[in-house]
Amino acid sequence: MIRIGIIGTGGMAHSHAVRFGKIRGCRVTACCDIVFSRAEEFARKYGIPAVYNDAEKMFSEEQLDCVSIVTSDRAHAPVAIAAAHYGIHIMCEKPLATSFPEAMRMVKAAQKRKLITAVNFSYRNSPATQKAAQLVKEGVLGRILHVEGSYLQSWLVSKIWGDWKTKPALLWRLSTRHGSAGTLGDIGVHLYDLASFVVGDFAEISCTLKTFDKGTKQIGEYILDTNDSMIATVKFSCGAIGTLHATRWATGHTNSISLRVFGDKGGLDLNLDRPAPETLRICAGRDKDKSTWRPVRCPAVPDMYQRFINALRTGTKCQANFETGAKVQAYLDASFESEKQGGFIKIKLREVLNGKNSKCSCVE
Repeated sequence: MIRIGIIGTGGMAHSHAVRFGKIRGCRVTACCDIVFSRAEEFARKYGIPAVYNDAEKMFSEEQLDCVSIVTSDRAHAPVAIAAAHYGIHIMCEKPLATSFPEAMRMVKAAQKRKLITAVNFSYRNSPATQKAAQLVKEGVLGRILHVEGSYLQSWLVSKIWGDWKTKPALLWRLSTRHGSAGTLGDIGVHLYDLASFVVGDFAEISCTLKTFDKGTKQIGEYILDTNDSMIATVKFSCGAIGTLHATRWATGHTNSISLRVFGDKGGLDLNLDRPAPETLRICAGRDKDKSTWRPVRCPAVPDMYQRFINALRTGTKCQANFETGAKVQAYLDASFESEKQGGFIKIKLREVLNGKNSKCSCVE
């Protein structure tokens, strides 16, 4: 039996409890939240026997095999490093940290204890995402030349998820003081992971961020200062170029993520809003000359929760681990640096992740 602790019992934690609860041989045996009443309610709902409001106390008192960290972004690093100290394997929500140096401290703490780690980049759950990465890797599209991706939400211009002006679960996402990195850190992080997973590492990035007037600059304790929209131009290590953009102002798009990849032998169109078998389409081979797109059959794959548990049982690395999370964090840091300086920022990923840069700087 794999014993799991969940830290942070807000909205996303419910998905963790449900998903882990469906995996044979797993049980959530403890949960923790700084708001103890919220943790108690969560424990009652999912039949969790132990409840805490102090993560380190939970680590010391419970016999846990792993933890799932579903706290605010700024709490990821201290909680993960504490769990690593106790030799507990770790799954963490995205983004991994609030900066690349912080992410690298998490990487090194886990490596020191030889722990299995995972980052919940949830769009890798899709069979179509996995198939798209496979097609690119196998060279079906040939040499990758051009990439276009978007992540569109509409909750700033609609009430699709409720009125953001009165909903703390949405308001905190607009406030840097509350630990938010805005649209870039909330949904751009998924787009960066999707593009780099399917196409490959980023080499350089130029990013523009924009915060739009919402009629007020503050609601209660929330100062509305995070970015609402982002547009990034990316140079990939493989030589391709691409544009990636995300916004919360996209009317008519509740939660839409898509990626199009074009090579010298074909192209693919991945849209996670479309139902199977149209989620992934390809135009290659003889179809190129007719501009004919065909749906791709995408076999079922394990979700990120099952991958994490499989890795624990086999002692192998997760597909998206802390090193992956640190890499995506480097892209986020470079994006903020680009917005500040203007122009392209080079990303020194391999050098840093191989331990050749003692300062843990990801950009130059």
